[in-house]
Amino acid sequence: AVVSTQSTGVTTRSLSHLAMLQEKYYQSEGIELIQTLDDISDHHVRDGLISFMSVATDFYRYCADELHNAMDGHGTEEGGLTRIIATRADKDLATIKDMYFEMFGETLSKAVQDDTSGDYEKTLISLIN
Repeated sequence: AVVSTQSTGVTTRSLSHLAMLQEKYYQSEGIELIQTLDDISDHHVRDGLISFMSVATDFYRYCADELHNAMDGHGTEEGGLTRIIATRADKDLATIKDMYFEMFGETLSKAVQDDTSGDYEKTLISLIN
């Protein structure tokens, strides 16, 4: 029942409403609403709700983290990397690049160059720069 209530409360609201809800919850309870989601035992539901709240409360940090995760470890998760860079290039990629550098201590361009190659790398770098 708690999962159902939390899921409904999170998934039926706009992102701006969720950000406001997060702030009000923190003022009232002294902890972030997103932290209460850690108690959900179904990891698929929990991870989905946490991602949704992350987008609502700090979109640029979420994007930087997703870019890092797409390039972290063995191989590249090209779908996520391409999706964020291509869809944010004309909008707010500069802010996401700044957040990436703040969080991970290297430029997004450097990370992409280190993790990709060929025409794919050239295309992404041209979008980033």
